[in-house]
Amino acid sequence: MHTKPPPKPPECLNRETRRAAAACTMAKNTAKKRAAGGVARRLTGPLGSPVASPPPVSPEGEAGVVQPDAHSSWCLICRDGAEGDVVLYECSACPRVMCSRCLDVLSASRDLVAQPDVLFWCLSCHAGHTLKAPAPYYGFYRENLPAQGGKPALQGFLQLNGRFETGSCAVLAAAPIAVIHFIVGGSNEVVTPVPLLSHYLEHYFPNGGYIYIEVPFDVTTHKSIRGYTRAQDAHIIQLKTHLAHSGRVLAFFSDHSEEDSGWLFAGKDKGKFVAMSVSQVLSSVLGPYYGILSGATMIFLVCGSVVAHDDAFSELQEALLDYGVASAIIFTAKRFQPLVATNFLLALAEQVVIEQLNVRIAFPSLLSLSSRLGQHTNVILMTRHDAGGTPKLLVTNFARAHTQTQPWGIPVPSQCPLCGSTNSWSEKVTVKVSYESLDPGVPDKAPVYRYLYSCTYPDCGKAQRKPCHKFHIEKPPGSILKAAKTKSSGWFQSPSTTFPALPFIESGTQGKRPRSSDGEVTAKRMRV
Repeated sequence: MHTKPPPKPPECLNRETRRAAAACTMAKNTAKKRAAGGVARRLTGPLGSPVASPPPVSPEGEAGVVQPDAHSSWCLICRDGAEGDVVLYECSACPRVMCSRCLDVLSASRDLVAQPDVLFWCLSCHAGHTLKAPAPYYGFYRENLPAQGGKPALQGFLQLNGRFETGSCAVLAAAPIAVIHFIVGGSNEVVTPVPLLSHYLEHYFPNGGYIYIEVPFDVTTHKSIRGYTRAQDAHIIQLKTHLAHSGRVLAFFSDHSEEDSGWLFAGKDKGKFVAMSVSQVLSSVLGPYYGILSGATMIFLVCGSVVAHDDAFSELQEALLDYGVASAIIFTAKRFQPLVATNFLLALAEQVVIEQLNVRIAFPSLLSLSSRLGQHTNVILMTRHDAGGTPKLLVTNFARAHTQTQPWGIPVPSQCPLCGSTNSWSEKVTVKVSYESLDPGVPDKAPVYRYLYSCTYPDCGKAQRKPCHKFHIEKPPGSILKAAKTKSSGWFQSPSTTFPALPFIESGTQGKRPRSSDGEVTAKRMRV
């Protein structure tokens, strides 16, 4: 079947004068805080008296929901829509469509392919079905698709007038999308690229399959929590109607975090931010959206103190499991600047939201477009896995790697700690270090690589009567992503961990010693 969607869319001052000038300068500084971290008074719970609230209701099984159109509005080949005489052919096996510009359907056959008993099979489905056994592409079949024994409706193969501009498994914006932006205090408190992303996404849904909901929150007191919860009722109704049974959710959580604890800012009390535990803030803010967030992709635009404190990070991961979030991304920079992640988030919007690619498979590609982000922060990806009956998160850390300044994702110090010189490190020397076992029953460990550095400032250490400063960086477990690798830089992927953690099985480390304690005597050197 086919449809025709709408068109595409000072001089020296005395002390008193300096104080006055400083006060004036401070009074005129109205720039908003951009980094998503800071210091705030910590509260163990909301202020005021609690009032019992009913538990959240899951949206599943409710009546009155309209099933949305399941097909995309964009050709999987040229990524364009349809206008004028252009026709979009809807695949009978998936949500993809192809346009009549990319399929050379002869004018004599157009009435034939429009008959109700003729089914259309898109190029993506054909490519997947014929991956191991190539076959001509006929496109249109009578009564059944090829997988069920259907026969071609046309006498010859179907001529293509283009090639894939996306992955063959991509689906261009078929199911309805909802972007939910939870933001502390409103958009004036945290500067983020989310509105830009929303503007980008909405043009892929000309038939109304996209909504953006901004959810400002202040959950400092029990009274404010009650008011916040009531205010979400209209949003929940709107989301249930829009998403129906096949819609998808992209959620952002923009907040500050308390540097000394990793606690999240809950809002303001007497004009000043206060912080509460991660579990307290997330349960108050996300509680009304229980069920809505099931299967969602969630990005936390908060500072890395949440990750740096184990208790805070564990509470965040527990919340992801409780709400059924399918995948989540968080950043590790101590003073994370959300705007630096703009390119990364735009790539995520295109490949994961629009093309509906698996986020873990697409992640190397996203990182390859975001080298500047790697100079600012590591990126942590968390994906849910329900195998074995117990939900778990697969947690993977990605760090930018540079051959000289950040090998294997470990930053080289910007300054010599002994003499204070900058840009003084020698060209690295690569050393391969082997470990041998003293126990014949224990195998040798695999060799590891080290990079050796030394300060080149001639007077380094002289004031302290010490030799010039030297240090080494040893390659940790993990590997460089080939898809995100350039000549001198890339992204280093650490081994994934699970949450909750798997039971620890201690492996014997006794009976092993390095053949070279410092990597300089018996190890092989390679200057790179």
